[in-house]
Amino acid sequence: MPRPDTHTQKPPVAVPVRRVGVTDIRVPIQGIFFEEQPAIVVPSFDIYVDLPAHQKGIHPSRSIEAAVEVVSQYAEKLYRLEDICADIAQDLLRRHDYASEAEVFGRADTVYARTTPKSNIRTFESCIMEAKALAKRGKGEEDTSLRRWIGVTATGMTACPCAQELLRDVSEAELTSTHKIKQEQAREIIDNLPIGSHMQRSHGTVMVEIPAGYPIDALQLVKIVEQAMSSGTFEILKRPDEAAVVQTALENPCFVEDSIRHMIRDVVQAFHDLPDEMELSFRQRNEECVHRHDLVAEQTITMGEARREIKENNPSGQ
Repeated sequence: MPRPDTHTQKPPVAVPVRRVGVTDIRVPIQGIFFEEQPAIVVPSFDIYVDLPAHQKGIHPSRSIEAAVEVVSQYAEKLYRLEDICADIAQDLLRRHDYASEAEVFGRADTVYARTTPKSNIRTFESCIMEAKALAKRGKGEEDTSLRRWIGVTATGMTACPCAQELLRDVSEAELTSTHKIKQEQAREIIDNLPIGSHMQRSHGTVMVEIPAGYPIDALQLVKIVEQAMSSGTFEILKRPDEAAVVQTALENPCFVEDSIRHMIRDVVQAFHDLPDEMELSFRQRNEECVHRHDLVAEQTITMGEARREIKENNPSGQ
């Protein structure tokens, strides 16, 4: 006589659990869409289902099997990471008949080609591509709802506006007191010279909820993240390139809060036909160089809310 399934037994404490699953499942895939071109990556997945109060545990092997079997269907094919997350989430509900929802997170290190700003040298940069899917069971099999997100985390740099203003004051005082230059002339000189500041390595994340069949090129999100900072960064930089990157950063100083706001504005402009109910999430972390702490800003908002905020608080359209 077979032994009873421990997972289906009554738990010692009957309380539902919102999320139980398996993390960091790695499955190699031939190609993924990035810049509308195939990129070879090894994505990893975190997959979860909810657990009802009357059941002791989930069946972890079913979750791993769902990931492996769904991913194998995409072998030697191009795919979008958000689509594979959605397929895994739906398969989880089929395998875990006691679960009412399934959530899947996918991520992959992705390498893409760029050219340096002055010398036009080809260089390869990296970002983290991220995706998410949430499937919820309805009353009937056809009532299952499915939501999906695509996003990226990219690295750049920011120049501190506050420190730069302090150095402008120091430079103005030096020109007027030590070099006897009139204040108006001193300010004109300063306005035409790059003024230094302390730099921060910055990491920006944007996640965009999208309807089924709505294509988003992840590289477009990378560009939105980088443009929200003072400057992008490069693996290879010749001297003219390095000067150009630093000067660009100093000409575009920004706080961590500025980066979040720029990303929100640019996502609204870039994906103007997304439905109002689509959820957007943003995160910016700046690694301080003159402090031991980091600065972080976050925002989660729907597309409709973002549109209204920008329209009502920015009458000039900026």
